[in-house]
Amino acid sequence: MAARTLTVTLPNGETAKRRTERTYTHAVCFNNKVLSFCGSFELAQKRISSVHPECQGRLTIVPVNA
Repeated sequence: MAARTLTVTLPNGETAKRRTERTYTHAVCFNNKVLSFCGSFELAQKRISSVHPECQGRLTIVPVNA
């Protein structure tokens, strides 16, 4: 499988990139930076629930750009 570059549009309008062979559909963002890439919306929600409660309100889930 060939590596490809994924892009995500962050809440502040900037874009973040990641080069990978894996399939990611969503990213969890914290303070306009990507915290992690996830393979589904449900996994992104699970990732948010694993973070300290004080930080959860500042996390957002954004889709990976096609």
